[in-house]
Amino acid sequence: MNCCKVLLAGFLFLCLMGPDVAAQGARPSLLSVDATEAAIGLLHAHFVFPASPGEISIAYPKWIPGEHAPTGPINQVVRLVFTANGKQLSWRRDEAEPFLFHVQVPAGVNQIEADLDFACEIGGGFTPAVCSSHNELVLNWNLVVIYPTAFPIDRNMFKASLKLPKGWRFASPLPIEKQNGDEIQFGMVSLKALVDSPLLAGEYFETFPLGGDHPVDLDLLSETPEGLQITAEQKRAFANLVAEATALFGGSRYAHYHMQLTLGDSIDHYTVEHFEASENRMPARGLLDPRILPTSGSLVPHEYIHSWNGKYRPPMNLDNPSYLDPVDGSLLWVYEGLTDYYGNVLAARSGLWTPEQFRESLAIDAAQMATHPGRTWRSLQDTTTGAQLLYNASTAWSAARRSTDFYPESGLVWLDADTIIREQSKGAKSLDDFCKIFYAPQDGRRPKPYTFDDVISAMNMVWPYDWKAFFRQRLDSTSPQPPLDGIERSGWRLTYSEQKTELIDQLQQTRKIDLLWPLWEKSDFTDLRYSIGLLLNDDGTVLDSAPGMAAYKAGIVPGMQLIAVNGFKFSLPVVETAVLKTKTGAPLEMFVANDASTYLVKLNYHEGAKYPQLSRDSTHPDILAAILAPKAAAKK
Repeated sequence: MNCCKVLLAGFLFLCLMGPDVAAQGARPSLLSVDATEAAIGLLHAHFVFPASPGEISIAYPKWIPGEHAPTGPINQVVRLVFTANGKQLSWRRDEAEPFLFHVQVPAGVNQIEADLDFACEIGGGFTPAVCSSHNELVLNWNLVVIYPTAFPIDRNMFKASLKLPKGWRFASPLPIEKQNGDEIQFGMVSLKALVDSPLLAGEYFETFPLGGDHPVDLDLLSETPEGLQITAEQKRAFANLVAEATALFGGSRYAHYHMQLTLGDSIDHYTVEHFEASENRMPARGLLDPRILPTSGSLVPHEYIHSWNGKYRPPMNLDNPSYLDPVDGSLLWVYEGLTDYYGNVLAARSGLWTPEQFRESLAIDAAQMATHPGRTWRSLQDTTTGAQLLYNASTAWSAARRSTDFYPESGLVWLDADTIIREQSKGAKSLDDFCKIFYAPQDGRRPKPYTFDDVISAMNMVWPYDWKAFFRQRLDSTSPQPPLDGIERSGWRLTYSEQKTELIDQLQQTRKIDLLWPLWEKSDFTDLRYSIGLLLNDDGTVLDSAPGMAAYKAGIVPGMQLIAVNGFKFSLPVVETAVLKTKTGAPLEMFVANDASTYLVKLNYHEGAKYPQLSRDSTHPDILAAILAPKAAAKK
C-alpha cells in the first residue's frame, strides 16, 4: 500500500469510527504494548497521559462492547504503577466503582506515566482474557488499556505501538503509521476505535483476500502450519459470504474489513464482533476436520453481520460514551436475534452450510426452546434485559432459569416475520428489504442508534402489518410453546426421530454442546434433553435436567452423577441404548450418586430416543427454500 493509500485509509477509519475524532484538540495518550512475552501469557503496557496538577481519574474498561456485560477482566491486571518525573505516585480505587482509579498529580507536572502488566488467563471460559499461547496472540486492546475519563471514548485520542516476538506476523484494522521489524507504530485513533480493532499475531499466519465492494481479508492464525491449509471450497464459501452480506445490506459500511479466524486449542472458545473486524476462534483442526466447520457454520457469518447490525447502527443505549456506563440490553432481540437469524441464513446462502444443515440447526434451536420451562415464568424480553446476568451463568439449571437463549428464540421470531412478509406479498417483499432500509446511510451519514419504534416503522415501510403487537406478544409471552409459526409457515414441521441428525452427531463428536453459543466441552457428552430431559457428560455428571421431564420427575437434577443404567456401568452408549429401548417396553433404571449418597431411581418413560429434525409439510409452499437461495455470486 503506498503512502497516499495509507493516509486515505486512516482518514476513512477516523470518519467511520465516530464523531469527528480527528478534531479533538487534546494531546493524545500514548500506549506502548510489549508482547514479546506473549508466549508465556504476559503483556506489558506503558502509557503517557497528558495531565495537570490535581486529581486525574483513570479507568479500566468494564462494560465491553459485544459482551453486553461488565466483563472487563480487571483481575488479570497483575501490576499497575503510576509515575511522574520518575517518581511513583499514590492512587486510590474509587469506593463505588472498582474499575476507576484516582491519581494525585504533583505541581509542575504536565504528564504522568503508567505501567500495566496483564496476565492472560489459562484454560477455558468464554473470555478474550484467554489471549495467547506459545505462538499465538489475540489482542483485544481493552485487556491492556486504561484511559483518562475526561473525554468520551470516541473523542479520547490514543497513539498505540506494539512490539511482537521476533518473526511473528500480524493483522488489524488499525491504520499503520510505520513498521520497523517487529515494532509497529499505529496512527492516531480514538479509544473507541482502538478497542474496536482487535489484532492477531503469531508464527503461522496467512491472509486471503475475499473481494467485496470494499476489501475484506480472511486473516488466519494457527498453532500449526498444517492448520492454515484452507481448501479452495472453504475460501470460496467465505468469499460468497462477503458477497451475500453485501447484497443483503445493499453494500458495505466499512473501509476495509478483517475477518479474523484463530485456530488453536489453547485459546479457542471466544468470538466477538467489531465494526471493521470480527474475532473468531475455533479448535486447531477447525478447517482440517470436516466435522468442526459445520458445527460452527454460522459463527463467522454472525459476527460479520454485526458490522451492519450493532456496529454501524447500534441499539439505543448499547453504545455508550464510557466503558463504565451500564448498557441497556432490551433490544438484544434485534442486535443478536436478527443477527442469529441471518447468520444462519447467510451460512446457507454462502455454502458454509447446506440447506439440510441449516434445517438441522433450526430444528435444534426450536426443540431446545421447547425444553426450557423457564419460559413459563421468564419472558424473552426479560432474558435480553437481564442478559448481563446470563452470559456467565452455568449450564446447570439453564432449562429452568433460561440461558442466553434469546439468540435462537429471537431468530425464530424473525423467521416468523420474514415468512409473513413473503407470504402476504406473494414473494415480492422479504425481511431482506428491511435490512436494506434499516441499515442504510441516512442523508449520507451514519444512522442514529435505533429504538423499538424505529424497528416498527421500518418494518411497516417494507410491509404494512401490526408489527408492534406482533413483536410485543412474542417478547412478553410466557407460553410453554416456542414461536414455531415461522417454521410451519415456511413449509416445515418440527418432528423427532430415533436417529441423530448428522449435525447432532457432529456436535457430540466435536464436544460442542449446542448452537446456542460456541461452547465446547472438554469431555464427550450426550444430549437427551428431547427425550428424558438430561444433558450428560461422559462420566455421567448431569450438566442439566429439564423440569417437567422424566429424569427431573424421578429426582435427577444438575450436579448428580449416573453410576449405572439398567444394571450396566454408565457410559454414553449404554444410556443412549437404554433410552432407545424404552419404546419397546424396556425399563429405564438408573443408579445415581448425589454427593455422598447413592440410590436407585426408576424413570417413567416409554417413548424411545428423540432427536429433533424438520419434516417437509407439503400442504404449504417451501418458503424456506426461497429464504436460503443465494442472492449474489462472489467474484472469482
